[in-house]
Amino acid sequence: MSQTANSLLTSAGGLLAGLALAGLWALRLWSLLTRARIRLRKLERAAVVTAQLVETLQAERDKYHRQATEDDLTGLPNRRAAIERLTRTVKTHSEVGVIVLDLVGFKLINDRFGHRVGNIVLSQVAERLRRLGRSDIFAARLSGDEFVLIVQGGPDRTRSVAGRAWRHIKDPFVLEARQVDIVASIGYTTTSQAGRDPATLLHLADIAMYWAKANRGAVHGYDEDMGDVPSDARPRDWPPPYKV
Repeated sequence: MSQTANSLLTSAGGLLAGLALAGLWALRLWSLLTRARIRLRKLERAAVVTAQLVETLQAERDKYHRQATEDDLTGLPNRRAAIERLTRTVKTHSEVGVIVLDLVGFKLINDRFGHRVGNIVLSQVAERLRRLGRSDIFAARLSGDEFVLIVQGGPDRTRSVAGRAWRHIKDPFVLEARQVDIVASIGYTTTSQAGRDPATLLHLADIAMYWAKANRGAVHGYDEDMGDVPSDARPRDWPPPYKV
């Protein structure tokens, strides 16, 4: 074989060897890319599952928070939410008013018409309080037939809101072709009078409400002459110093 042919064969052999090596590297690269794509798909699926899990957990958290802070019957915030809101509000606003409302004779409605009608009344009272309709007024149901309004404002503003709430509730309720008349006993106080402790604000507003209740439905601001009761009890838990 001539030297030229020998060179050609050697060159061809080297070329084939190079092509074979390149093919092996291409196959190796393809394998690596395929594995990478499989891992990427797994990661994407894991990311989707994780996102769904986070969304589920957030929904569950929101659900439990609503259950913990929302009144089931009226949809208003409950006592816990009211205390949390009052605690925040007294820290961020210069003057705050607290209004406590109790429905006069509500037990008679339950006794005469039944608890279903009583529940309708409570729901409609809650709706009327919502219709006070200002961002600076926070309405909540404390318990039973008792509600609270937290007002961002001083004595004049609080007195005005208390009067409006009383008039809103005084309008007759029409339930199943019956007219039901409700009157609210309303007591209120403000930070300028009671300070910034949430428990004290609620306590003094409650005392004022109890005095209003003695008048069979009225609006009373707290006054020192009303006296006090032990701080660990509600006024209604103690016999009044007057005949109701």
